[in-house]
Amino acid sequence: MQKSLFLLLFLLVLPLYVFSAPAVTTEVLVYDFGDVIQGDKISYTFRFKNNGYELLEISSVSSSCGCTAALLSSKRIAPGDMGEIKATFDSSRFRGKVTKTITMHTNSPDHSQVQFRLKGRVKELLSISTNRISWNWAASGLTSQSTVVIRNQSQQKIVLQEATSTSPQVTAILDQLELAPGEKAILSVSGSLAAGEKRLNGYLLVSTDFKPMPQLRISVSGRLVK
Repeated sequence: MQKSLFLLLFLLVLPLYVFSAPAVTTEVLVYDFGDVIQGDKISYTFRFKNNGYELLEISSVSSSCGCTAALLSSKRIAPGDMGEIKATFDSSRFRGKVTKTITMHTNSPDHSQVQFRLKGRVKELLSISTNRISWNWAASGLTSQSTVVIRNQSQQKIVLQEATSTSPQVTAILDQLELAPGEKAILSVSGSLAAGEKRLNGYLLVSTDFKPMPQLRISVSGRLVK
């Protein structure tokens, strides 16, 4: 009898709780920014409303990578009020199709997690054939070589600086430093594993006078394989 009474009370109270809880409605979940030039920063403000009858509390807002900043207008949204997340995506290190996600966690029973997305296509004006070099060695002391093609696809001359390496085991030389529109430069990269080492990790950095892309970065890694 007591169990039946408890169940009846629970079923009577539950609709009241759900009805009075905070609720999230959104205007736009996915923003397509179309085609942009690499180096552009794209900003968009996602808006949402507390359509419930209790205070909406936002515990956290996070983005899928450090390239996307997300600024929340307020962590507490009263019933009937609007909230905003200003998202800014830095396209400097991306090319081709991209999608970035912003996740908001709330106290709404039906919308405890809300995901907003920025998507579009990033066009390179100063392109590199690869942004990652990986080598395997059978023994330390062996040298590997790779080439990276840097191409000027803009309408202006671009001046490059000599490449610098964060690892003393990696060296790189450019065959030319000035690129007219349509021209390319070859970056010749060499690396070896020091005695007693099993892995190599570092970056090659090439500075430019091209404002949309002031620096090119290439990840370099290697490991001993036996």
